Amino acid sequence: MSSSDAALARGLAAKITALAEDRGSLVSDRGEIFELALKDRVTLETRGTDDVLSSFGSPSFVTKVTSRSAAMTEVFFGEPDERQAEILQGAYGWLERHVEAGGKLLVMDKLMGLNPEHSHHCRTIITPEYARMLVLWDKLIFDLPAGREGNEPDQVQIMIPEWGETAESKGLPPISILADADNRATWALGTDYFGEVKKGHLRMAMYREKVLMKEGRGGGLGIHAGGKLIRARDDESGELVEKGAIFFGLSGTGKTTLSVHHFWLDPDKDETVVIRQDDFFVLTDKAQAFGTEDNAYIKTEGLEGEGQPLLYTGATSRKAVLENVYVDPETRNVDFFRYDHPFVPGGKCLNGRGIVIRRELDFTDDKVDIDRVDMIFFITRRETIVPPLAKLNTEQAAAFFMLGESILTSAADPTKAGQTVRSVGTNPFIVGSQGDEGNIFYDILRKNPGVQCFLFNTGGFGGRQVEVERESLANPGALEILRRYLGGFWHLDKGLGIKRELRDGTEEWFRVNQVRFGLVDRGTKRLWTKENIESVFEDIDHGRKKAADYELVKAYCLAGQKIRIQDSAALIREVARGRVAWISEDYWGYEVPAEVPGLDLHRFDEHRYYSDDEIRKLNDRLRDERIEWLHSFDDLNPEIREIFG
Repeated sequence: MSSSDAALARGLAAKITALAEDRGSLVSDRGEIFELALKDRVTLETRGTDDVLSSFGSPSFVTKVTSRSAAMTEVFFGEPDERQAEILQGAYGWLERHVEAGGKLLVMDKLMGLNPEHSHHCRTIITPEYARMLVLWDKLIFDLPAGREGNEPDQVQIMIPEWGETAESKGLPPISILADADNRATWALGTDYFGEVKKGHLRMAMYREKVLMKEGRGGGLGIHAGGKLIRARDDESGELVEKGAIFFGLSGTGKTTLSVHHFWLDPDKDETVVIRQDDFFVLTDKAQAFGTEDNAYIKTEGLEGEGQPLLYTGATSRKAVLENVYVDPETRNVDFFRYDHPFVPGGKCLNGRGIVIRRELDFTDDKVDIDRVDMIFFITRRETIVPPLAKLNTEQAAAFFMLGESILTSAADPTKAGQTVRSVGTNPFIVGSQGDEGNIFYDILRKNPGVQCFLFNTGGFGGRQVEVERESLANPGALEILRRYLGGFWHLDKGLGIKRELRDGTEEWFRVNQVRFGLVDRGTKRLWTKENIESVFEDIDHGRKKAADYELVKAYCLAGQKIRIQDSAALIREVARGRVAWISEDYWGYEVPAEVPGLDLHRFDEHRYYSDDEIRKLNDRLRDERIEWLHSFDDLNPEIREIFG
């Protein structure tokens, strides 16, 4: 596609590429790019070291922006609006001046996916100051096959992390991510977070796959899921059976952990797993899943060797690349449990990342595709009455694909911890109709009735919120405590917990996974949301209300009976072996385990934790939330939309 016949975003990308090539300013040599990255200024100045290497010998970088700028991301189709066009023209002008002044641009072409019918030639261009982002990009996906290096890319992404100062001088937003879905061009401005490179290219490729599928020209549904093969001894036949499994899940729910875990299968019986992919697949109408990435981009928060042995081994290899992980400036030792970061409000970054080399892990081969998907797990992280495992019928599975639900953690926002978050397909990168996405998934399941689907909770069971302290808001220090909490400067002692007597007379230790603060007015109305509390602050500051009219309430959010990785592994292992006995669950209509070899299901009996009235209210509240969410999609198939009423 030439710059003359492309829409603005793609045309400007082609134009700056041609200008840099003409001036001899386009650098593609991998060795030169890596050497530039070793001198990354942000990392060296932050850490006070003379190189970026950890004690493992791996590069470990620091970024100013530590997460995706979702709120600043805009997707359009072909032609940008007037404001978007102004930003694009301004960004092109910045690059043009940079090149004409003798500045270099770095370029790297890579391949997303190995299957010829589902692969995408991806080009990324960035300024030399931020070469580290291309080092991660180089690790993440595949090299182009021989002979394709000089071809026109299928899609292109331009990165200008320095954009912020220029933007503010022109009255433009300091961070902008503008994506033309039709012409497959993204401009990411003002951010140095690598996730924008990864997700920017995935967003464009997945939209293209969906367009092809709807037009009947191949393609598939891009899914935010990890996947593997599970080879287990079938309980009935005794034969070794291979099953393809994929795992949907929002960030922080355990998707990557489960995608690369061995489930402690029995090697003496030739049982094993084969890891294929940890993040994105293209799912076809024949239930095939085609991988997109060569290696894994993982979260490193609290990473340790006992529960996550494969990921830990990968992250501590000298071939890994780390990002926003704490490295001691003197010893260069990495600490996955320390989160100090200079550019994050509150000084803590809970989004440390790393690219681990898939082929260095045990249980891998040279493939990333799954020839046939047999099992689909929708991972959620809840804390009250969602069972560790539930078996779904086709309509239920399509509904839980649409729900894509979990709960927010304190890492996201301490004032919203415990609140439900939903994302269709657990995929924040859907372009176009989300209801249409659900309909496509439903059609795939109906065409492949042998696919088993499960709801899979990796959080806890039996949790609740308990109020532990009250004091007048007029007391010295109470206002300051609440201000610190709202500002994100309140941090939980991770060892905090309390003992509670259960309804069956036993005592159990409950971990406190969040401390919440709220207000109670004289009418006993409780205010827990950030917005409501800030409104009270404003009224007090302006004399419209008195602090003495409110009490500050401190509450513990109890995590309930933790669903451990050992529990999750046992459930998947025994499902694969066919050794789970199922019974129908009356309220929701799905099936839940009655017996699982080696697993004490008594720990997850709702009647130990709640009265019958509490169980009904918890279910009713969750059902109302789910109905409201599904009914918000007008183009969703009614068989899915109306499943809960």
